[in-house]
Amino acid sequence: MKAPVGRPREFDPETFLNIALECFWQKGYRATSMSDLMKASGLASASIYKLYPDKRAIYLAALQHYMDEGIARGEQRDKDLSPEAALRETLEFVALLSSSPGGEKGCFTIAAASELLPGDEEIKSKVDQKFNSIINQLESILCKGQTQQCFRRDESPRVMALSIFMMLEGMRVYGKIQPDIDELKKCNEFIVRSVLLNRNVGEEAFSKRHQHG
Repeated sequence: MKAPVGRPREFDPETFLNIALECFWQKGYRATSMSDLMKASGLASASIYKLYPDKRAIYLAALQHYMDEGIARGEQRDKDLSPEAALRETLEFVALLSSSPGGEKGCFTIAAASELLPGDEEIKSKVDQKFNSIINQLESILCKGQTQQCFRRDESPRVMALSIFMMLEGMRVYGKIQPDIDELKKCNEFIVRSVLLNRNVGEEAFSKRHQHG
């Protein structure tokens, strides 16, 4: 039996969020209208309003969806790889993403922070959540590597994690001008070398720090 003419397009929440995410990513929150979202998704306003009361609710859901995917990807990587391999994979992923054609879009979380902060406490909370999840994942990798005597132990894993995080986020911004992948890889290798254990230096400093502690 044929569907009636004019039947509304089937609403798939995840597909719609991905479409909405692309709209917000391209135009920003303020410049994106409900009409833009309807046009891009092919959905009637009634279908959208069944799940989301307004544009802001859609934006917050799309931002959370984006952040959740990134967090899950990082957790899976850390679970499957050794500390050094996990760090290298993280750096490589961001370098490839930043140097690809899609890298021009930058990071959606950074875009949200740039457009809506300061002044929006709800967005600030979400951005803080995402940034800290990345920092905590890096810190976990570094702590594990220190335990396995892979990474230097004369520096705080938190400080190293914060430093690497800021480099990674800067790389996403740098991606807007399409940087050379070979240069990014060289920078990544420098970061890895800077945290790998130099036994003569790292262990001596670690020992002295704990003697005085």
